[in-house]
Amino acid sequence: MLPKLDIKEKNFHAMILVGGFAGVLEGSLRQGLTLHTMFPGMMLTLVAAFTGGFTGFFFKDLFRTWRGMPPYRGVNNDGWTMGAFLGSVLGVLWQIANSDNGANLVIGSMTGSFLGAMFGAFPDEFVTPILELMRAREAAKQTGEEERAAQPHS
Repeated sequence: MLPKLDIKEKNFHAMILVGGFAGVLEGSLRQGLTLHTMFPGMMLTLVAAFTGGFTGFFFKDLFRTWRGMPPYRGVNNDGWTMGAFLGSVLGVLWQIANSDNGANLVIGSMTGSFLGAMFGAFPDEFVTPILELMRAREAAKQTGEEERAAQPHS
């Protein structure tokens, strides 16, 4: 019934869940069991991830134009969502490990999400040309087969 999620959608949903759990845990540490802090944790993590992805693509385009290359336009943008998820998990774990009372988990989730998305935006440039080369090779192979089929047999 439900469509199968791709890697970008899985990481997006998981990043939102990490932010929500960080919000609930942080709110529960301060006020007892609370669920109303889940939404702010999710939204702050999501906004930090989008800001980090934008920053990463901005820096990537800036570095490309400085080298005389055309600006890069992402094809699938999986890198920043995967980086944001991993960064949010590591940010929460970092805050848990370094805090004596486990406070500021949402800040850890936001910071990790921002940095993960920013650094995750860079590899997209390096992966995509490989796919383009594979597609070009397949197209050349197909045109070669068509040319051989069109030549008269002697």
